[in-house]
Amino acid sequence: MSTAPETRRAIAQRAIDRATTNGVPIDTDPTFLTLLEEWIRGDIDIKAMRERYIDMIALRTAERRGPLESLLGIHPSESPNEANEE
Repeated sequence: MSTAPETRRAIAQRAIDRATTNGVPIDTDPTFLTLLEEWIRGDIDIKAMRERYIDMIALRTAERRGPLESLLGIHPSESPNEANEE
């Protein structure tokens, strides 16, 4: 079953409006918005959108963490002493 782009856009807008009403921020990252547009057009299915979004978040987190922290095994929730105690 194929869903028309207008229907998908309405679904996305309802989800965004509902989240906004509930005080839940929607990601405004251009990469996410591109994924959303690809789903709206029917270029990707929701499963592919979800997988690519998770990959995007993982990459963003790794970039924030930085190469040194990643190599040392230090996690943002730990102090350097906690990481060394392991």
